[in-house]
Amino acid sequence: PPCSALGLRPKLHIDTQTSHELSKFAEYQRKFVGNAVSLLKPGGTMTYSTCTINACENEDMVKYILSEFPIMELVPVNTDMPGLPGLPDRGLTEEECQMIRRFDPSDEGDTMGFFLAKFVKSRS
Repeated sequence: PPCSALGLRPKLHIDTQTSHELSKFAEYQRKFVGNAVSLLKPGGTMTYSTCTINACENEDMVKYILSEFPIMELVPVNTDMPGLPGLPDRGLTEEECQMIRRFDPSDEGDTMGFFLAKFVKSRS
C-alpha cells in the first residue's frame, strides 16, 4: 500500500506498526513523487493526498517535495474547503501550512483522516 492508512476507520490506532515501519511508507511515497514530478509537464498540477494522519507522510512529504524539487511550487488548496491547516513544527512556514488541508477524525467535521496538498510544476 502507498500509505499507512492511519486515517481510515476503524484503523485509528497503531497496534502492529512501529515508527520504523511507518517511515517506510514515506520512503515509498518519495519514489512515487519523484516519478510523478518527472512525468508532469511544465505548468501541470500535481495533487499529493494520503488517507493517513501521519505527519511523516503528510507535512514532511510537502517539505521534501519543496526542498528536493525546486521546480515544484506549493499552491493553496481551496481554503473554503473544510479541514485544518498543516501541522506546525514540521519544517513548513505558516503560509505553507495554510495552503494545505488536513482532515482529522478527532475534529468536529466527523471525517476520516486524510491530507491534501497541491503543487504546480514551473514552466522553466
